[in-house]
Amino acid sequence: MANANLVGRCGLYCGACAIYRAYKDDGEYLAKLAQHFKCPLEKVRCEGCMALTPECWGYNCRIVQCLRDKGLEFCYQCSEYESETCEKFEKLAKPYLKEDGVNMRANLERIRKGETEEWLIESEEKYKCPICGKPLSTGAIKRKCYHCGADLYKKKF
Repeated sequence: MANANLVGRCGLYCGACAIYRAYKDDGEYLAKLAQHFKCPLEKVRCEGCMALTPECWGYNCRIVQCLRDKGLEFCYQCSEYESETCEKFEKLAKPYLKEDGVNMRANLERIRKGETEEWLIESEEKYKCPICGKPLSTGAIKRKCYHCGADLYKKKF
């Protein structure tokens, strides 16, 4: 069974989030992200969007805050999302689609249709290093595996 905490409220797969991966994988990647964000190691932590605590990095995410304020669980439940007028969602979704090929709207549609378990399993497989089989973050799948060092630039995902 897939980890339901990794269902992003905005349609992202939290299992491939750099913060989540750094927190779960620990080690060098955690240190790099903490250095990048100029924060202590213990601040780089998250359990996934469906298990946010005040200590989690994404707790104050603008989209999560918006959903909380509206009493909603997912972006697809909002009229602004439906009419494509939600600036927060569009600002987040466009770069993911352009840079990583992640279609957050398609993901949310699968979640809406009740295909969450299948989507989670597929996403978990998609974000694995084809060499060592360990999980990767979205940005890493086009570069280098931070576990085994494999060059992933030319791999097809």
